[in-house]
Amino acid sequence: MRPRYIRGRLTLWYAGIFGIVLAIYICGACGLQYWQLNDQLHHAEIEDLETVEGLLYFTPDGRLHLREDYHSHPQSRLLLDRYMEVLSPQGDVLLRNERLGAMSLGGAIAQQEGNVGYAPRRWRLEDGTPVLAISHIHILDGKPLLIRLAYSTEPLRTRLLEFLGLLILAMPIALIAAAFAGYRVAGKALNPLEEMARRTEQITARRLNERIVVENPDDEFGHMARVLNGLLARLGESFEKLQHFTSDVSHELRTPLASIRSVGEVGLQEEHSAERYRDIIGSMLEEVARLTGMIDTLLTIAQADSGEVDLHRTTFVFAELVQESVTVVSVLAEDKKQNILVTGESELEISADRGFLRMAVINLLDNAVKYSPPESTIRVTLRDHKDTEGTAESVAVAIEDEGPGIPEDKRERVFDRFYRVDEGRTRDVGGAGLGLAIAKWAVEAHGGTITLKPRAPRGAIFSVEIPVR
Repeated sequence: MRPRYIRGRLTLWYAGIFGIVLAIYICGACGLQYWQLNDQLHHAEIEDLETVEGLLYFTPDGRLHLREDYHSHPQSRLLLDRYMEVLSPQGDVLLRNERLGAMSLGGAIAQQEGNVGYAPRRWRLEDGTPVLAISHIHILDGKPLLIRLAYSTEPLRTRLLEFLGLLILAMPIALIAAAFAGYRVAGKALNPLEEMARRTEQITARRLNERIVVENPDDEFGHMARVLNGLLARLGESFEKLQHFTSDVSHELRTPLASIRSVGEVGLQEEHSAERYRDIIGSMLEEVARLTGMIDTLLTIAQADSGEVDLHRTTFVFAELVQESVTVVSVLAEDKKQNILVTGESELEISADRGFLRMAVINLLDNAVKYSPPESTIRVTLRDHKDTEGTAESVAVAIEDEGPGIPEDKRERVFDRFYRVDEGRTRDVGGAGLGLAIAKWAVEAHGGTITLKPRAPRGAIFSVEIPVR
């Protein structure tokens, strides 16, 4: 069953990995021990075989014997455990020691056996005893003899099993100690995470200005703390913008609703003629239309923020869209006796959502008409941007007005929703402060840019650049 907490899972992983490493170590240690014991046994056989070569002799009747008087030396009594066999080149058995008895030590003579070195080989005797044997050719009294000498490997197996048993007995103790140490280390390592979680739980919507303490900015927990602090900063900024947005929306909606209510209440206080009632209803419908337009704009902005607006791109000439937008706004300009002058030419086609891009250009032209004085000129300039090879990259339009201009310290906020440069301006100008916000979103949704620059001696220049592709 999977542990609930990370500390428990880390402890199990640590103990498991340690157990695997320990098992590999035990196998390696046992293998090394077995190799060393075999190597020691092999060297002991070589020394014993050299000793045997000096103890062999032929009797006068031609029989081969081994002197036994060396047994008086205590260090030589281990040689009694050997298995020995001496053969003639034809394979006849000349001598077998008492321990070997009638059993064969290696069977028939192999080709080149005993000619080169003391190569070890494993053999199992007829009684099942496993042995490590070596062979060597020895010349005695001018006669070649093949001496085979072997020792049982059972003692090696016994010592190896004893060594393995000791290591296995120690393994549970080592695993328990490793698990305990892993639990403590995991707990200490996760303490900063628990502190961050505790600190984060205390941060509410009213305390978004608080931040998580970064103890070590260079480690993983420091990186996580910085990420969480960045998230809190963005949430705080978004929450503050949402509060301002809600306040601005409430203010903007309250004004037309209050106007509708005031006009309705005044209309109900006295009897009026049919003509007067039509004027009252007309005034109320104007406010309703203004309110409906504002709500539609807010819905468009909300959908844009949530990413639910899909751009339906088509290919069209951008200059035609600008000319179409000028035609729409020219009706408003005629009321103020303004002149909209279009200069520059562009035949470039772009792939864009015609409706949203048209809305952006109309909003910019409408803004220029509203804030320019009567009988002034609004200039619309078209131009193309091409790279060094002459390939079209983007198309741009600049809209210049002769209005009061925008102070430098307020230019960055003119694209904010419901923002007005002069809060004291009357409602005769109209609008809800959403036109430039919509224009900015529409342009940036197409990968373009919108900028604001001052115009000399007065006025402002809004420039829009849209990539061809």
